[in-house]
Amino acid sequence: MSGINFLGAASGLPLEDLVSTLVKVERDSKLSRINTTKQTLNTSLSGIGQLKSVLSAFQDAAKKLTGNTLNARIATVTQPTENKTYLEASASNTAAAASFDIKVTQLATGSRLESADAAFAAATDVISTTDGTMTFAANGKSFDVAVTAGMTLDELRQQINAKTDNFGVNANIINAGGTTGTKLVLTSSETGLNNDLVVTNNNAELDRLSTVPTGATAGLAATQTAKDAIIAIDGIVANSATNTFTNVIQDVTLTVKAITPDGNNAKVDVATDSAAAEENIQNFINNYNVLVDQIADLTKKRQLGSDGKTVTGEGGSLATDQLPKNIMNQLRGLLGDVVAGADASLSTLYSMGITFKENGKLEISSSSEFGADSGRVRFDRALEQNYDNVAKFFGGDNGLAATVDNFLSEFTQTGGIIASKENSLKTQIDKNTKDLEAANRYIDSFEQTLRRRYTALDALLGSMQNMATNVTAQLTNLPGFGTQKSN
Repeated sequence: MSGINFLGAASGLPLEDLVSTLVKVERDSKLSRINTTKQTLNTSLSGIGQLKSVLSAFQDAAKKLTGNTLNARIATVTQPTENKTYLEASASNTAAAASFDIKVTQLATGSRLESADAAFAAATDVISTTDGTMTFAANGKSFDVAVTAGMTLDELRQQINAKTDNFGVNANIINAGGTTGTKLVLTSSETGLNNDLVVTNNNAELDRLSTVPTGATAGLAATQTAKDAIIAIDGIVANSATNTFTNVIQDVTLTVKAITPDGNNAKVDVATDSAAAEENIQNFINNYNVLVDQIADLTKKRQLGSDGKTVTGEGGSLATDQLPKNIMNQLRGLLGDVVAGADASLSTLYSMGITFKENGKLEISSSSEFGADSGRVRFDRALEQNYDNVAKFFGGDNGLAATVDNFLSEFTQTGGIIASKENSLKTQIDKNTKDLEAANRYIDSFEQTLRRRYTALDALLGSMQNMATNVTAQLTNLPGFGTQKSN
């Protein structure tokens, strides 16, 4: 309706401008409050989203200090020669710091079996004219292969390798020719002393492919027996059925890869990972300081000029919301408090060299006050001399990291305080949208009503003007009604 331009054509009055003005006044009065509310709600929702994001980032940094994270040990291996790995090592968080000289004298191996020379002339030779079963066993594991009448040596090889319950037996055929003929070769991945592969059968025709005969003589012979891995740790000999030694050195795992050269052993150093600990602690500090800045920005007040009216600086999106400030106040209390369960020598951030600056941020200060050691000195000393208690301070069940994590979860978790606030704001935004739609419908209806009324008025005034014109014309035509001129 606002596109109509002929309103007032009949009366000659500026009725179109009048209607437009009245509609604008009504629109401004109705929509101004709704649009202001919409902007406020959207700004608050954005601010709450930013608050949740920065709290989650700080919470993630705290989680990296929970549990046994800071208890981590690093096991460094110095290999006997370059460009070759003889030994690998790892250590649990309870391993003691120490150094070890390790000599690898033997690797763990599985057994190897071969059929007798000239037992077969070709891979197509039939191994049995009757049905039977072969059983392969090692280290308490076993599987069976069904042999059918007329099965060839190569078909047996394929059956062995195709078995889904095969525990690690590989079958191969070597066609040597001559007096050696064709050989079946079996290798087992089961390592360790006395874990040799044993092959049995229930058909004497299969004895030449077994280590235990059903008849008189077995045909498979061991060319390699299963062996343990053997190492010497500072001269103390240790054996393992596999190439992995677990807890031979308490809480340390060693994996041997190659025999070390004579007179040139590997060296394993187990130490605390203080570099990783410092990195995670510094990350905790950095994320807290980002949180301080972000909340300060979200809650800053609007700045006014000297006249007390002119706005010179916009306020933060959560300037009127007390939630961010309440969170910061509680966090400062947690960070400044004594940690329950921590060692008395390291029970506060200050004792670790971490202090609050005047602006509320955390730092490891390099400056000294009142003759005391600087924060950096205290921090380095804690990592070097009291590492496990640093880990206990942050990562204990009631450590600082767990306390911070639990506190922040109240706000960041699904269904938490911030999620509830977000849902409330979204509900208000939805209502505001409906209010806006209703207001626009009202304005359209209001404009249509005005146009109907002023259209009728325009027509009435036009009719009256036409009537007045006709009356005037008729009067002027009456005798003696015209203007008399004097001579």
